[in-house]
Amino acid sequence: MKKQDTVFELVQSDMCAKRFRRDYPVSEELRETMVTEIFPDFKAFALDQYYDDENLDIFQEFIDDIKPQLEKQKNLLDNLFWWKLFYEATEKSGRNCMEDYIGDHHFTLRNRPFFASWLRECVRMVPKFYFIGTKVNERYFIAVDILNQQTLEVIVPDLKLVPPKKGEIAVGTLMPLGGSLYFPISDFYRFNYEAREAIASCFHHHYEKHSKNATQHEAFLHVLSVMLQIEKIIHDKK
Repeated sequence: MKKQDTVFELVQSDMCAKRFRRDYPVSEELRETMVTEIFPDFKAFALDQYYDDENLDIFQEFIDDIKPQLEKQKNLLDNLFWWKLFYEATEKSGRNCMEDYIGDHHFTLRNRPFFASWLRECVRMVPKFYFIGTKVNERYFIAVDILNQQTLEVIVPDLKLVPPKKGEIAVGTLMPLGGSLYFPISDFYRFNYEAREAIASCFHHHYEKHSKNATQHEAFLHVLSVMLQIEKIIHDKK
């Protein structure tokens, strides 16, 4: 009985709690509010405030240099947008997109501190490379962080997003939902299946090389550039 009580206490279930704990599960009711109300509202705010021509021009230069397949450029653009937004929020001093949102919604969030704490944790997330493993169903699957082999459970609650397929290597930014459960902020950039072996064979080498004198966000962008070039070489040969 004592064991059951301890487990219950570790479940986050009160929106008035002042701290979100990434390692503790979240109650189903609270999680529903997080993924259907709070985060979509932040996402709409961020896209409206920051997805502008200046940012698009910067991302387009990156894409023009790499020249990925035309049909995959939209997903790449979206992932680059969130990379830049969260990079600036975590690596630069001063106000950021999340604090702007929380400040703009002060009256909504002041009696719901749990959500503000969760959003501040979300903005710390870094995009990563994942191997897509077992699929429980079309919108619930296992992803393995290629860098550290951490296994994550991923749910895709947004019906507008297309879940990746089993066996693919994909890039994306995952938002924490407590415990080992995460959800993607946008559609993953999915590498061509035939590029998997080449990417896997040199991934750690390039990550180690570029992370020595760079932040996590900066190392990610360097490695992404290399992996996209590898994908393009293999695609052009095919």
